[in-house]
Amino acid sequence: MSLNRIRSRFFSVGCLALAITLSATAADDWRPPAPTGQDGFDWIELKSGEWLKGKIKSLQDEKLEFDSEELNLQTFDWKDIHTVRSPRLVSVRIEKLKPVDGSLLITTNEVQIVTPTSTNNYPRADLVAIAPTGNREVDKWTGKVSAGVSFRSGNTRETDLNVFAAGQRRTPDTRLNLEYSVNYGEVSGDEVEQNHRFSGQFDYFLSRRLFVRVPDVEYFRDPLQNLEHRLTVGAGVGYDLVKTPRTEWNVTISPSWQRNWFVSVPSGEAVADSVAGVLDTRFETELTQRLDLILEYRGVFSRKETGNDTHHAKTTLEFEIHKRLNLDLTFEWDRISSPQTESNGEEPKTDDFRLITSLGVDF
Repeated sequence: MSLNRIRSRFFSVGCLALAITLSATAADDWRPPAPTGQDGFDWIELKSGEWLKGKIKSLQDEKLEFDSEELNLQTFDWKDIHTVRSPRLVSVRIEKLKPVDGSLLITTNEVQIVTPTSTNNYPRADLVAIAPTGNREVDKWTGKVSAGVSFRSGNTRETDLNVFAAGQRRTPDTRLNLEYSVNYGEVSGDEVEQNHRFSGQFDYFLSRRLFVRVPDVEYFRDPLQNLEHRLTVGAGVGYDLVKTPRTEWNVTISPSWQRNWFVSVPSGEAVADSVAGVLDTRFETELTQRLDLILEYRGVFSRKETGNDTHHAKTTLEFEIHKRLNLDLTFEWDRISSPQTESNGEEPKTDDFRLITSLGVDF
């Protein structure tokens, strides 16, 4: 091999190595273009140094929802986000301050909010929430619908139906929760279960963890428990005892008023009123990347005329089959300590238990 050919090969290899080095250096130093607000996109940088282009959906409870151009809707733990750039108008809540609308730049230790009249800087540790602004009300909502159905035929014919629907509306300083559930059961043509439950709460956050709940409303119907209708209305105060990217636990106490309409009574009025105290708590944690545990309890403490103490508890294991499809296993317990005796002298049982398997869809 001639000396010139050897030199030529060494030169080619050297150029290739230099090109690879420069390319890697350029990739490490790459940054998105300067925000102009004209393209309508946000950028986030992960701890790994990767940049994603898309739109911020929300930051709530240490979770950032980001609609990526390439990966669709993704949820990230806030601790895994290095940088956020949003030239679009978003609503930002800083602890102990009212929400501010503006474009946004977040670094590892600072939050910069740019408004038409000023530029304000805050510590990143004081950031509570981010929510989109504008006319798309749907962007503020999340929800879930689940259903379970079972049939059995032969010596007996059994039908069970369980439906659950929930919706939540979030802004940087408010939270609206709406839930509805129905359970229906039939054996050989005889109805053995039929109850409906609706609840609605509106929370206004005074700080990162402290909130007031006005109103706190629950409607319940269970004719087999001799309850034609039961309405509970109150207002209270709540606190997030635990609030991490993987675990949440809150407790609410609400002075309330309750009215019961009974299906039948031995004598007298079929309506009873009472003042009441409501204790409400919810615990949710990620056991694994695909499995969540949710514990819920609501106790209403009132006079004997309205059943004394009533309790509703749920334990749910939620397994993620797909990004928006879940398999739920739920155990429910309902108790009325002093159920109203019916006109025929029969007294309903105090406790109801049910085990539900259902498929749920998140949206």
